[in-house]
Amino acid sequence: MKIKPIVLFKTIISLGFIAFVLTRIDIAQTGKQFQSLSLPFILFALIYYTGCQWLSCLRWQVILRSSGYSIPIPNLLSSYFAGMFLNIFLPGSFGGDAYRIYRVAQQTKDSEAVLVSVFLERFTGLFALSALAIVGLPPAVKIVGRWDILLLFFGCVGALVGGVILIISPQLLIIIEPWLKKIRLQTLAARFAKIQFLLRQFTQHSQSLILSIFLSFLLMLSLVYYHYLIAQQLKIPISYLELSVFIPILAVITLLPISLGGIGVKECLWVYLFTRIGLTGEQALLLSVTTTILGWLLALPGGIVLLLDSAGFQHIRQVDKQ
Repeated sequence: MKIKPIVLFKTIISLGFIAFVLTRIDIAQTGKQFQSLSLPFILFALIYYTGCQWLSCLRWQVILRSSGYSIPIPNLLSSYFAGMFLNIFLPGSFGGDAYRIYRVAQQTKDSEAVLVSVFLERFTGLFALSALAIVGLPPAVKIVGRWDILLLFFGCVGALVGGVILIISPQLLIIIEPWLKKIRLQTLAARFAKIQFLLRQFTQHSQSLILSIFLSFLLMLSLVYYHYLIAQQLKIPISYLELSVFIPILAVITLLPISLGGIGVKECLWVYLFTRIGLTGEQALLLSVTTTILGWLLALPGGIVLLLDSAGFQHIRQVDKQ
């Protein structure tokens, strides 16, 4: 089977970052600390994170309802788990989201509306996480106390806001539409126009907008606390405020399509951020690996969903190869 150059590039980047991290930590010490995780805590963490996924699906359901579609939570949750499972194995960056769009679009028969709902679900989450970090930044500045971390944080928030403006701005679409037509991508311009219309339609549903933002804030508070609970279990002395600054940085930078699902990049970021506040690379890798393994365990039910939907799996494989 021929390996695509972009996949090879991402693999090399991921392996390079992992090798870089491993040469700067004591693996034996990391393994010893990992043993402090108990089976009851692992089960609790999986249940807790499942609750976070349920909140994500509830938010997604609220957004879909603003477009006139009512999808049961179990259907959304099954596609969510399948998406998580796909993101472990597929080399592309959007395999999981593509499957979610495909699965729900089978019920709504409106792929653009589902695409917008997934985008809004992602965006409101990142928006809430960034907003929470900004609110908690003044007291956290004294704790973090590093200009480079603060610069990274504000750079990530700025990149997030800038990217959203590029997607939702009608004026920008008007500017680039002639260029899209020249390269025969007028259908893409039409799709973006519909996405923008649906986005504006969503903002007119004030109740749905307020509820989705509230759920996003609740979800992001829960996710930061999830990392905090794991850190405490691993005896890593990091505060909730510090994590509320670090996690937005990780969430935005790992979205960059330069590695396999953020593998390697995430670990290097954790090590860099931890060492800047006086913690060790071993502690950083321990937290990163633990959250990754728990995520993989939680995604296992998604494999069953995919086995029952082989046609959908083949469809997403084709999308990811494009």
